[in-house]
Amino acid sequence: MVKLQTRVQDTLYTFKERIKILKQLQSKQRLYAKQRANSARIYARQRAQSARKNMLKRSAKYKLLVKNIQQNWRVGNLSRGAISQGKRNLVSHYNAKKRVYTRRKLTRQYIRNVNGTRTFIERWRSRYWGGRKALLSSLIIDGRNSATITSKWHGITLTEPAQQNWFDNEGYPLASRDSDTGRFVNPWLSESSNGENGLVKFLRWKVGGAWSRMLNAVGASSDNNIEKKSTDKKIDNAMKEFLHQSSSMPIAKSNSQTIQEEAISLTWIGHSTTFVTFPGDFTILTDPHFSNYAGPVRRLVPPSLRVSDLPEIIDCVLISHDHYDHLDYWSILELIESNKVKYWVVPLGIKSWLITKTGISPEDIIELEWWEGVRLTKQPGSSFPEVDRLIQAFDKVTGQRESEHTRNGTLSANELVVTCAPAQHWCSRTPFDRNRRLWCSFAVHATPALSIPTSSQTHSFYFAGDTGLPPDFPLHHQIGDRLGPFDLSAIPIGAYEPEWFMRESHCNPSEAVQIHQALRSRKSVAIHFDTFDLADEARDEPPKLLLEEVQRVNENIGMTQEANSNRELIDMLHPPLQVDFSVIKQGERIESLK
Repeated sequence: MVKLQTRVQDTLYTFKERIKILKQLQSKQRLYAKQRANSARIYARQRAQSARKNMLKRSAKYKLLVKNIQQNWRVGNLSRGAISQGKRNLVSHYNAKKRVYTRRKLTRQYIRNVNGTRTFIERWRSRYWGGRKALLSSLIIDGRNSATITSKWHGITLTEPAQQNWFDNEGYPLASRDSDTGRFVNPWLSESSNGENGLVKFLRWKVGGAWSRMLNAVGASSDNNIEKKSTDKKIDNAMKEFLHQSSSMPIAKSNSQTIQEEAISLTWIGHSTTFVTFPGDFTILTDPHFSNYAGPVRRLVPPSLRVSDLPEIIDCVLISHDHYDHLDYWSILELIESNKVKYWVVPLGIKSWLITKTGISPEDIIELEWWEGVRLTKQPGSSFPEVDRLIQAFDKVTGQRESEHTRNGTLSANELVVTCAPAQHWCSRTPFDRNRRLWCSFAVHATPALSIPTSSQTHSFYFAGDTGLPPDFPLHHQIGDRLGPFDLSAIPIGAYEPEWFMRESHCNPSEAVQIHQALRSRKSVAIHFDTFDLADEARDEPPKLLLEEVQRVNENIGMTQEANSNRELIDMLHPPLQVDFSVIKQGERIESLK
C-alpha cells in the first residue's frame, strides 16, 4: 500500500514538473515573439527615418532651385551651377510663365487705377504692356541713325511683347526665337499665336461644341436654312460656272508638250498638295500628302493623283511646316522610293527630321529661314537642275529684288528662285516639340533662258501653306511689297471654325480674299479644304463663302469706279484690280494669266 502511494506521488510530481516546464517554454515563446515585434517596429521606424533623410537630401537641390527662382525670377538671372538640363528647362518655363502672369496682373491693376478714362481700344492694346505703347519704329530705330532708315512699315503698333532683333532695319519680320524657351515665335503676335491653346480649350471645342454640332446634324436650325435657300441657289450656280470654266485636263508626263510656255500651270491634287509647272521646264510639288490619314484624321476623298502619276522628274518639293496634314511620313517615303525628287526645300528644323526619320541625303535638302532663297539653274535640254547658290531674297542696301535686278544681260540657262517667306502659324508633331521647327510660305520666280531677267519675263508663284491673317500687322502686304506681285497664288480657305480656336492659325474665305489683295496676286486658287475634316465648318461651306465674297468685293470695286468722275486719271494712277480667285475640283488644272 505504501509503495502504491509513493508511485502515485511520483507520477503527480512528474506531471507538475512537466506543466511547469511547459509554462516556462510558453512564456519564453511569448517573450521571443514580443522581442521580434519590437525589433520589427524599430526596424520600420529606422527605415522611415532613413527614407525621410534621403528625401530631404534629394530635395536639397530643388530647395536651392526654388530659392533662386524666388530671388531672381523678375530679371531672369538664375544660378545654374550643378543643375541638370531638365531643371534648366523647368527654370526657363517658370520664368516665362511668371513674366506673363506678372504682366497681366500689373495690367489689371493699371486699368483699375485709370478709372475707366481710357477707350476700349487703348485698354486692349495695353493688355500685355501695362499701359505702355510699343511701337515697331521705337523697337527698330532706337540706338541707330534714323535719318538713314526710310521704310513705310515703321510706326506699326504691336499689341504683344516683341524684341528688337525680331525685325530687320526696314521693319520686316525675321525668323525669331523666344529668348527663354528657344521656340520659334510669330514676331508680330508672339503670345496668342504660338499654338499653345492647351488641353482645356481643345476639350471646350470638342466636348462643348458637341451639342451645337448635334443640333446642326438633326436640322434644328431649319428656319435659317429656309431663309438661306435663295442665296444658296445663287452661290451654287456661281460655283458651277466657276467649275465649268476651270480646265479638267489630266496632267501629262511630258509637260513641255502640253503646257503653254508663257504660263504657270497648277494641278490641285488635294488639301495643300499641288503640282506646279513653270516656263523653263521646272516642276515643283507642294506639301505632298498621298496617304489616307493625317495623324488620327481620315481622308474624306482619295488624292486625285498618285506618286506614280507624277512626271519622272520633280525639281523640288516645298514643305511649309511639320503638321501631319502637310508633312506626311509615308508620302515622303513613297517619293523617295520613286526616285523622282531632286531637291527638298524646307524651313529651319525640318532638315534634321527628314534625315533622321526618312534617311534623305543632306545634300538633297535645302534648309532656309525667312527671306532666304535658293537659285536653281537648268540648262536647256537638261533633265536635272543644279543649285547655283543660296541668296538673300531682298537686298536691303539697294532696295531691289536680287533675283531680278542684280544681274545684267541674257540668261544662258533656265532659272528658278525659291524664297522662304513668313507665315502666321505654328509647328508641332508631338506634345513636346511645339515650335521647335519653323513654318513658312514660299515665293517662286522662274525665268526662262535666253531672256533678259526683268519682271516681264519672270513668272511668279506664291504658295501660302498654312497661315492666318494678322489683325494689326501688314504681313502679306510686306510679302507682296518685297516679293510680289504674283502671277498665281495658292491660298488656303478652310479649317476656320470655331473662330476663337482657329483664327490665329487659319484664314476664312473673307480673309483669304484680303490676303489675295495684299499680295497683289493677279490670280489665285483655293486650297486647304474638302480633304480632311479638321474643323467644324461643312465641306461645301468654304468655296460657297469664297465665291460670295469675291462677288461682293468685285461689285464694290465696280461701284467705286462708277462713283469717280475722273475715271481715266484714277485708272492710270491706281488701276482697280478685280479679284480673280478661282475654285477648282481636285485633279483639275488652272493656269496663270498670260
